[in-house]
Amino acid sequence: MSKITVTILGTTAGVPTKKRAHTAIHICHDDAEEFCCLFDCGENAQRQLLLAGLNLMKLDNVFLTHWHGDHCLGLPGLVDTMGFEGREHPLTIYAPEARKVRLCLGFNSSMGKFRVIPRSVPSRGKIEKIVFETKRFRIISVPVAHGVPAVAYALIEKDKTGIDPEKAKALGLPGKGEIYKELKKKGEITEGGRRITLEEVSCRAKGKKIVFSGDTEICDNLKSFVQGADLLIQDCTYFDEMGPDKPYKHASLPEVAKMVSSANVKKTVLTHISRKYQDTENLKELIRERLDLEVAEDFMTVTL
Repeated sequence: MSKITVTILGTTAGVPTKKRAHTAIHICHDDAEEFCCLFDCGENAQRQLLLAGLNLMKLDNVFLTHWHGDHCLGLPGLVDTMGFEGREHPLTIYAPEARKVRLCLGFNSSMGKFRVIPRSVPSRGKIEKIVFETKRFRIISVPVAHGVPAVAYALIEKDKTGIDPEKAKALGLPGKGEIYKELKKKGEITEGGRRITLEEVSCRAKGKKIVFSGDTEICDNLKSFVQGADLLIQDCTYFDEMGPDKPYKHASLPEVAKMVSSANVKKTVLTHISRKYQDTENLKELIRERLDLEVAEDFMTVTL
């Protein structure tokens, strides 16, 4: 089975603190060929990667949720270091208003000659969009509700068909061997004078789903998007009940708790935490009875 490792590199909202850096999330999918990407690239992201022991040169794709500085100002430094290190292959950056990729990088005379490829991501409407796809998973986006054009992203594995050993044994098939490669390739085989189909001996493993909300208030698009997620990394700027008059378009703990309960989200990590909350233990106490909720810390890892 595949393994997905999520490393949360920064967990503050707006202004960094001594304990919390700006938003950046590293995801590595190790099925077949290792795939590593970054969701958002806040200030100091490259140093957070180094401190976490992650190789920034393995990043081929960066997915930005929006163009507020605490989510994108690490991009010039990241690109510059890649140039210093002799990178040759392209870096693709997905973002709403992708023309701003050039503006973000344009003030800096970056080292190196590798290409940076901007890819636009829709930030209006209700349509979920596939922005990246491999044989094993796809990354999709959906517009969310923030003060500027913004999106949420989800990495969704495709369901995987495997051989059920008990079903195979009941049909007199061996425990392992080349026979199963042929069965998966052709969909059926003839064994012992009888026709056996893949469906008769297979089981389907449902793919994992990881959602990153980006910055957003709770909205209908997000509620639909997070349905059934194995892991949700969720903007929770406020831990107090802010009500409809909260000054910025972010989410609060009571709203998040209600949403994930109704959406059958297995685990939610609360991040993008306002600097006014200095005592993490107090925050943890607020969710003590909710085993599906966890307060993010810089360099937290989650493995699925």
